[in-house]
This record gives sequence, C-alpha cells and structure tokens, in this order.
Amino acid sequence: AGIPKSAIYANFLDLIHDPNVEVVDAIVPIQYNKEIVNAAIAANKHVIIEKPIAHNVESAREIVLAAREAKTVVAIAENWAYHPLVNTVADFVSKGGIGEIINFTYDSARPYNANSPYLAIKWRQSPEHPGGYLSDGGVHGLAHLIPILGRFKAVSAFATKRHGIHAAEDTLATTILLANGGVGVANFTFCTADIKRMQLEVRGTTSTIRIVDHTHLEVLDASGKPASIDELLNEAKKTKFEDVEGEMANLYDAIRNGAQLGITPDEAFHSLAFYAAALESVESRQVVELALV
Repeated sequence: AGIPKSAIYANFLDLIHDPNVEVVDAIVPIQYNKEIVNAAIAANKHVIIEKPIAHNVESAREIVLAAREAKTVVAIAENWAYHPLVNTVADFVSKGGIGEIINFTYDSARPYNANSPYLAIKWRQSPEHPGGYLSDGGVHGLAHLIPILGRFKAVSAFATKRHGIHAAEDTLATTILLANGGVGVANFTFCTADIKRMQLEVRGTTSTIRIVDHTHLEVLDASGKPASIDELLNEAKKTKFEDVEGEMANLYDAIRNGAQLGITPDEAFHSLAFYAAALESVESRQVVELALV
C-alpha cells in the first residue's frame, strides 16, 4: 500500500499521536469505539467511528457527551445517511409536505446468506451490541426512518432467532409511538429467501408518501391519486456525492468548513437506543420508552 514501516503501529494510541495524523478512521469492533473517541479528542484529532455508535446505551451516551464538548469532529460512518432521495423526502415531510404524520409502515427484508463475509467476522459471531447483527445492520434503516419520521418515543416488540450464525435475534417486529404523536409499525429481518428490499409508507393529514429502497418514490394526494414528484426528484439530483462517497465528502466538509454532519452522534445514539428498547420489550413483553442522552 506504499505505507512506510515508520507509519505502521501496533498500538492505536501511538497512531493517534502521530503528528502526521489529522483524522482517525476507527474500523474496529464496536465495543472499542468509546476508547478511541476519547483518545482522539484528547489528542485534538478528528475521528469517524463505525455504526452502531457503541455496544451499549451507557457507552453511547458517553460518546455523545464527549462529542458535544470536543473541539474536533466526531463523525459516524453511516453511509445510508447520505442517500439524496431519502434526505429530500425528509426535508419535504418536515416542511409539512404531507401534513401531520398520522401513521407509517416500514418493512426491511434482507436475504440470509450463509456465505456472507460479514458473518465470518469473529466479533459479529459473539456480539456485545444489542441484537448483534440485527442492530449492526438494522441501524442503516433508522438512518432513513428518523430523518423522515422524527424521533421515536416508545416501542413494543417481538423477535425471533432463525439462524444460529447470527448469534442473536435476526427478525424484529415493532410497534412505535413517535415523539410527534404518530404511530406505526417497523419490521426488520435478515432471514428472507428473496431479494433485499426496504419499503416505507407514511400517511399524513394531507397526503401519503411511499419510498422503496432509496431510489423509488411515489406521492399520493388527498384523494389518493398520484401527485407529481418531479420537483423532489430534481432536488435529489442536485447532490453531487452519495452513499460512502457522500459520507467522506461530508466528513471533509465538516472538518474544513464546519459543515453539519449528515448524521450526528446524538442521532446515532437514538438509533442504538431504539434497538436496546425494542429488545428490552421483547424480553419484558411491555412497552418501553427509548433512553435519552
């Protein structure tokens, strides 16, 4: 890779304190995120960590609080936060494009693949984060849901374990109360035999919006007839970079120009808090409110 031996370290602290290092990209098991974030902040270095933000709510909270006080950027590597059509829809809904949110349905289906390279990773086979593969992959969906729907207040849930290699729950069915008063259901599974597909339908007081994956959009007016989506599609096309490229472009812009992050540590905390609350509900068979920072 052309990296000199003098720049290869066995200790991450030595790497962070290298004067030539400006940004730390922490691609490590989730349970080490907090330690690396704290070390990077102390060394006055920018840092980007993998999702979910931490392996438990307490550590996630500590990361958020540290990030709020940091003079450097603390970013989350969540590429789904950089899907232009989703972000355009989120802006449209937040500005009253469908009126007040009444109800929503979300379905996230991912096919089971015994040969997936992700399943071969040891820390995924013995996960310390809530739900293991469920929250690890499932937070992607929340990077779509939260910007569009707003924050979640409470959840009740059921879950099943289908494939032992997932080492935890791999299908989750939830009923959610939104902070804005809307209600809905969200289903997540990593066990399907068919194609990968994510579909969201949000019903408002004036219209309904449907988005499939992050590429297909439909808006229905108050009479249930299709409305023009040209303006929304044209707005989404203005985004120069998306997905992982958008993530990296945003990180650069945040560091160099003080731009707002596409997903903040606070928002990443909320995603983890959802799965923690949902899995607590699975165990208790009770409605559980999401933890707050």
